[in-house]
Amino acid sequence: MIMKNIVDIDPEKITNFWNATIGERFPLREQLWNQNTVTDPNILPQASFAVLDEDKLIGILVSKKYQEQHQNLYMPTETGWIQCLLVDRERRGEGIGTRLLSLAEKTFQELKLKDIKIGRDPQHYFPGIPFEDKESIRFFENKGYEKDSIEIDLYKRVKDQSLYELNHHESYFRLLSSHDHDSLLQFLQVSFPGRWHYEAARYFAQGGSGREILGLFVNGEMKGFCRLHDLDSPFIAANLYWSPLLEGKSGGIGPLGVDRSVRGQNLGLDIVKAAANELIKRGMDHIIIDWTQLEQFYGKMGFRPWKRYQSMSKRLHF
Repeated sequence: MIMKNIVDIDPEKITNFWNATIGERFPLREQLWNQNTVTDPNILPQASFAVLDEDKLIGILVSKKYQEQHQNLYMPTETGWIQCLLVDRERRGEGIGTRLLSLAEKTFQELKLKDIKIGRDPQHYFPGIPFEDKESIRFFENKGYEKDSIEIDLYKRVKDQSLYELNHHESYFRLLSSHDHDSLLQFLQVSFPGRWHYEAARYFAQGGSGREILGLFVNGEMKGFCRLHDLDSPFIAANLYWSPLLEGKSGGIGPLGVDRSVRGQNLGLDIVKAAANELIKRGMDHIIIDWTQLEQFYGKMGFRPWKRYQSMSKRLHF
């Protein structure tokens, strides 16, 4: 067996290995691999590996640390992420995963990071370990990782569905344009600093025009937002990562947030309904909501659990 840097492996080879391992549940496209791993500036090449046996790929691990330099984007700088760890089904139990994880953790220690999270990285694939992968969960528990929250993806078939009825007039909501760039980022910096602010800044940097963001306006002032995506978006959004599993056209909703000053008025539910209506008008057959704990909230609109994940983390000690 030999070990190589993950960035030196042909993306097609990675994609074929991934899909042979978990593709029936999480089908990977080469475009998605390039987007989330190869071109992500937060990847740690020195802690991201591929294991080969006579040129056959039998294991991969990708590590990340936030490394971008942006003002006012409050992303964690003392966290390490394991974006993915996969081992060939026929080669498990040989210590390959243990070796890969040990090398990644050694780098995190050398960088004096405070904790490690499984998934949840910038440009992530998963918000945790797929809940049905009990063996993987036990593997990380045995390595000192603790269970955190359970996250879910939700799904609803909306083909031929009528539009949702809103509690508030539809004039409260409109799709943004490039002219709303500064207003949105200012709103998020104040009301939702951190990941959502970062992802919005990245959205515009990746060529977003605003058609993927619905704004909530009260008396002309932005008071909320909701992301919505389809396959015409300038990148593959997180809620559409696994859409190849579904026949027809898929759209995605989330994240969303409403300013504290206007909560308690059903505006949060309304902005989701308005976003769903926009996707229905665009001809979507399905809508997916990813990485949430709000099963009851979205259940009011008929969304039901599709995938579950066990988030896990580990504190580092020096």
